[in-house]
Amino acid sequence: MPDCSTCGACINSDRGGADRLPSLFDSIGPVMTGSSSSATAGVLRIGRMGRLLIGGNPDAIDLYFYGALSTTYKGHASDGAVVAGLLGELEDSGLIGKMLRIAAERGIPVHDHADPESTRNSMTVDMALVRNGVHYRISGVSIGGGEIEMQEVDGWPVLLHGFEDGALFLADRRFSQSEVEAFLGRSVQSVTATEYDGKAFHTVLTETALTEPQINALRGASIRVYPLRNLWDFKLKDPVPLFDTFASWLALAEKTSAPSAAEAYEERRSGVSREWVRKKTLTAWNAMKVAVENGLAGHNRLLGGLTPGDDGARLKNLVDVHQNLSGPVVGTAIARALAVMESNGSMRQVVACPTAGSCGIMPGCLMTAAEKLGSSDDQIIDALLAGAMTGVLIAKRAPVSGALGGCQSEIGVSSAMAAAALVQLAGGSAKQVQEAYALALKNVLGLVCDPVAGPVEVPCIKRNAIGVANAFAAADMALAGIESIIPPDEVLDALINTQQYLPRELRGMMSGGLCATKKAHELKDWWYKKLATM
Repeated sequence: MPDCSTCGACINSDRGGADRLPSLFDSIGPVMTGSSSSATAGVLRIGRMGRLLIGGNPDAIDLYFYGALSTTYKGHASDGAVVAGLLGELEDSGLIGKMLRIAAERGIPVHDHADPESTRNSMTVDMALVRNGVHYRISGVSIGGGEIEMQEVDGWPVLLHGFEDGALFLADRRFSQSEVEAFLGRSVQSVTATEYDGKAFHTVLTETALTEPQINALRGASIRVYPLRNLWDFKLKDPVPLFDTFASWLALAEKTSAPSAAEAYEERRSGVSREWVRKKTLTAWNAMKVAVENGLAGHNRLLGGLTPGDDGARLKNLVDVHQNLSGPVVGTAIARALAVMESNGSMRQVVACPTAGSCGIMPGCLMTAAEKLGSSDDQIIDALLAGAMTGVLIAKRAPVSGALGGCQSEIGVSSAMAAAALVQLAGGSAKQVQEAYALALKNVLGLVCDPVAGPVEVPCIKRNAIGVANAFAAADMALAGIESIIPPDEVLDALINTQQYLPRELRGMMSGGLCATKKAHELKDWWYKKLATM
């Protein structure tokens, strides 16, 4: 059986290239239940794909976690999230924290297996599933911001992202596209196959989801069929991007505007209207505002309990009585960012931007700046589109996951997105939007991922505060005409270079940085004792 999981080549190199074309709503989304876009929402999506491929709820579940995730998955409720996806829940489900109990009540055994020394991609989720007496082995990687790549099905290599329609099927010979079209009709877009030991594993992609008669036609010619259906409300329609660099975005934006060019990008990529893009962006914005309100309400019960949960409210109170030093705008923005992160840590609904670990920065910045400027919803949507496009161009080439690239990939990228959005909101030019991104990102290169004990709490919550301050500083510099000496695309090159040199111990492994301190070890011991009772 061909094995694509042991060479280790994917650990740092599978996060970009022509096969990866993020959507704007991979940068501002998904709307999800906290606490981690990679380790909660992303792995839930892997579970959803597992459920789709086996045809329904599993009867038994074994989950395998590797590297960093094998030491932190309990702190993110990753096991419950995978089970939630396998049992049909969505990313914003309020039941994630209860899913292990729900599975037990339904008589579905769930067993976890951890391998911290594995050299596999640390965000891999490997699922051994049983349904109706049939055994399956399915694995995928959570690549940051809720995005996924399914990489293996029953030992056969695949590359799926969750938006595909069609089917996988195993047969005792290779079928041509014309033969597959004879079963399925002219809706077939492509047929690829991997051959090994007298068998051929096919990936068939179609324009729309297959009907049950079409699936049955494939079953008649196959050993096993795995249905595919787009799980999101958008999909990749055109794999050739309208632009894929900051320079080419700027060339188009200077003829129209930065947000208009972003709309055109998504229109081509996903085959959706500009009206649809703006409506979905507004939905994300409304969810961000709710997350701020929830966080400041003072009812945060963080999953880990490593912080009190009211830091955002405390700072907001200080700002309200005019006793903070950073002024009402930056102070309020930081308070709101902290509050959103506390809501995230309490497993309430947030918007990954681009990740849950950095989800406070954009709403904190934009809500506060919009109040100061008296911005309309349309102006806020434009700002979000500029920020989202910034995130897309980064994610096209670099991981946006702390476990893969350090916290520079989360707080750093989010701060850069927010800086770009702030400049757009303030009426800056397309060039100034990009300068703000570059100034913000290069200031946080090298920021490590060192989550104390595992939960997205220490230092993750307070790092959002630094992301806010950095975004405002970069935006103000850009609006003043100050430019990054290193061009925007080369700043992205620098991020990728820094990610590649960042040691494994500083990418979410809980062994370096703050995690190496005496207090961190005490908190880890306390947390692990708490986990044993959960």
